[in-house]
Amino acid sequence: MSQRLNLFATQVRLLRSRATRHAYVGMAIALAAVFVATGITAWLQSGEIGLQALLDAQRSNASLWLLDLMPFAFAFWGQYVSVLLAHEAGAMVLDATENLRARNAALEVAADRQNTHDPLTELPNRGLFLDRLEQAIEQSHREQARVGVVVLNLDGFKEVNDALGQHNGDRVLKSVARRLRSAVPESSTVARLFGDTFAVLLPRVEGREDLVRTARRISKGLEPPCALENLTLNLQASSGGAVCPDDAVDGDTLMNCADSAMHQAKSKGGLFVLYRARDRRADPETVSLTAELQTALQQGQLGLHYQPVVECAGDRVIGAEALVRWEHPRRGMILPQEFIPRAERSGLILEVSRWVLQRALEEARQLRQAGWPLRVSVNVSERSLLDPEFPDMLAGLLAATEVPADSLMLEINEDTLMADRRRAHDIVARIGDMGVRIALDDFGTGYSQLSHLKRLPISEIKIDRGFVHDMLQSDADLAIVRAAIDMGHALGLKVVGEGVEDENQEQKLAEMGCDCIQGHYVSRTLTIDQLPGWLEEWHGGWHAEPSPDGSGSPGWAG
Repeated sequence: MSQRLNLFATQVRLLRSRATRHAYVGMAIALAAVFVATGITAWLQSGEIGLQALLDAQRSNASLWLLDLMPFAFAFWGQYVSVLLAHEAGAMVLDATENLRARNAALEVAADRQNTHDPLTELPNRGLFLDRLEQAIEQSHREQARVGVVVLNLDGFKEVNDALGQHNGDRVLKSVARRLRSAVPESSTVARLFGDTFAVLLPRVEGREDLVRTARRISKGLEPPCALENLTLNLQASSGGAVCPDDAVDGDTLMNCADSAMHQAKSKGGLFVLYRARDRRADPETVSLTAELQTALQQGQLGLHYQPVVECAGDRVIGAEALVRWEHPRRGMILPQEFIPRAERSGLILEVSRWVLQRALEEARQLRQAGWPLRVSVNVSERSLLDPEFPDMLAGLLAATEVPADSLMLEINEDTLMADRRRAHDIVARIGDMGVRIALDDFGTGYSQLSHLKRLPISEIKIDRGFVHDMLQSDADLAIVRAAIDMGHALGLKVVGEGVEDENQEQKLAEMGCDCIQGHYVSRTLTIDQLPGWLEEWHGGWHAEPSPDGSGSPGWAG
């Protein structure tokens, strides 16, 4: 803005200088005219042009007096025009300044809103919702009041998105957002957390009955059919509620309680479930495990194990999938399927994802420096992928560890891509532009459409282990595996068979043209300390010579 104002002021000064210069020229011309007229008059009167003759001509001719005023008139005109221009220019500068300030303020407001609101529904996003929740809880502690939260998830939305397309899915989400705003009190905050999951913050409630009444209003608001082109759709949501301080005293735990109640409602067929403290007592191990996960992150109890991926032709190792494990001090080894869902519900999944990515990249750098330039694959959850800050976080980790972007592969399942197509596709495209590879994990278990997949920077599909496991006993599973391989090759993608447990499965996959395999037939999962020894044994003692930059042999890992 300052550059524009400086340029504008310079142009004004230039205009004023031109007006003043023209005034000086006019005054000079007037002076010359006075001198010439006086000289002619003196010559006609006395036949000579001298000082005395010029003075006599001025005294005896009244017409010359009027001509003598012309230089002063030009000088006055020049000063008047300059002052007038200065006044008008000042007003123009003020107007331009106000316009630029207003425009910048509008841009700042738009940028702030983009960071705090969901672009599709224009509702507050998860970050803004959690911020308001913490503020409401702090105020409730001071005033000894209660705060309520309702979390709801649309029933059958994924099927609507798959059957009717993303455009109609977006229309449904917008309609739900409008209905939620109308159904809850004005003092409430309605937010879209991610995908088809919404939340309502009630900053002041008298008791748990207020949440029940709010849930009823929400259900009633969703009752009218939603018109989509030539059909109508009946909307329904499963919702759960929790109250602070009855159920929790902090925002994260309160959201976890409401989310847990919502999942209970969904398992019972929908409608609303209010969180109960006895549910927590009924399963103390579950609640304890969630609470201990934060401690595990801080105390380094998590670790990565790796499962190698090899080519069917040539047995060349092309990478390894990083699998997170929790070495609990009392319960021993805890597998990800036990704690990752709880991390997603509690909001800790973002911290877990960051930890896994950072550790995987650091250990990938360690392998490269030892002469094993291995490509590392990392699974990414839906909530992590849809976080607007995820691409920037990933770019920062790549820069900090100095691992080439194409040495990292992110594994994303089909349901994650289809949950919020627009946002997921935008973020995947940004990640692909960095050079990071994308694999479609558990292929065949979701409902992705080829028209969307072909527009994404996917380089690999991984056939779900369930199909691979049963393909030798089931013709249907065998047909699915064969179709997935053919389709992947038709799209120019590599195909990996997961969960290969014996030689017969490996040979069948190779016969159908599968590119790579992973599973216990190749190797059990290995720690970072075990992996180099296994690689050396697999390759008969050969490996790339370590290089100063850790790049190893450029053609080794494909």
